[in-house]
Amino acid sequence: MTSKTNVTIPSLTSFRFITALVVFLFHCRIHLNWETGIDIFDRFINHGAVFMTGFFVLSGFIMAHVYAFTDFTKISNIRSFYLKRFAKIYPTYALTTIIYFAFFRDYSLPQYTRILVNDLFLVQGFFPSMFKLGINGGTWSLSVEMFLYLLFPFILLLSEKSPRIAIAGIVIAVLTSINVQLDRTDPVYANPVFRIADFTCGVGCYFGLRGLASRRGLHLLVILLIFFAAAYLGSGKYSYMRGQFLIVPLFGIWIALVRYSTSAFYQNRILVYLGLISYSFYLWQFAAIELGKRMIVWLPTLELHLIVLIVFAVNVAISALSYHFVEERSRKWILRRFGSREPSVSTHAHTPPETDSSHPALTPGVPCNPDIEVLSNLPVHRKQSRD
Repeated sequence: MTSKTNVTIPSLTSFRFITALVVFLFHCRIHLNWETGIDIFDRFINHGAVFMTGFFVLSGFIMAHVYAFTDFTKISNIRSFYLKRFAKIYPTYALTTIIYFAFFRDYSLPQYTRILVNDLFLVQGFFPSMFKLGINGGTWSLSVEMFLYLLFPFILLLSEKSPRIAIAGIVIAVLTSINVQLDRTDPVYANPVFRIADFTCGVGCYFGLRGLASRRGLHLLVILLIFFAAAYLGSGKYSYMRGQFLIVPLFGIWIALVRYSTSAFYQNRILVYLGLISYSFYLWQFAAIELGKRMIVWLPTLELHLIVLIVFAVNVAISALSYHFVEERSRKWILRRFGSREPSVSTHAHTPPETDSSHPALTPGVPCNPDIEVLSNLPVHRKQSRD
């Protein structure tokens, strides 16, 4: 089904955690009222939700990388793709959702009915009023991911693997930005349809920017542009899409640069491991933040910065356990039980995303990117330049 070259991409694994961390700090800001005290950083964190765009762009990029040589004209390959995505995303998502609503929230019967129906089928992102119902303020992104995965085989076929698909994504991003600028009450942030822009831009950047030399100056410039775009183009109040016209392509370029980076920062083993567990980190943060809310009440004299550090440490600990004992074990069991009996292709590369193998997938996601794996099985350009 695919080439069997085994390639790891630790830099993209690290990148996934960076996006997850910014989103975590953003949630600490809005749920715990945490601030750094430095204006420019507080502006950035206050609009850190724009880093969800990074998850979805990364997801498209990695999916294109992993499945570039997969023949999606075969129904068996599409079925196998869907099963892998389900096995990666659903078990941990189901567990965190059940635990959250069982222990941390008390809703009316009609609300619980909506939660049960919409969360069961991962369609909460299509209904803006679901956003305020507890963990759905975060799991909407998985609704987006599953929608994008549903479309991916057909995006790959229709685009004919042309970089021009990125242009379509940027056009959608521009239209989104214009509408958000003119009417900031329009709930487009969590709507899966508008995230097609992010995903297709990621796919196009993979095909168009392969082998991009990672220059230190360009790398720094892109990071600074994203930082200031997030700080000054994010509009808040769930309308974080005003800067999509710029942020979407910038994330595509940044991810392409990271893909070929040999920087010691992206190759750091701790950061790579955190990236590996970042899907669980993204999901369990909501339970950890609930603990933080209670600590504020129980220990009113405790410094808020310390509470955020404790919440972070608890989240990492739970996420590590969840990754090894829930995420990975359930994924492997589902693939063994329901997967094809054909010889599998080994593709461990990292995670919100994944590959055509029984290895974990990367998680654009999630952020996030919960989706793909940054261990890949596809041929890769060997030429790299140092940061």
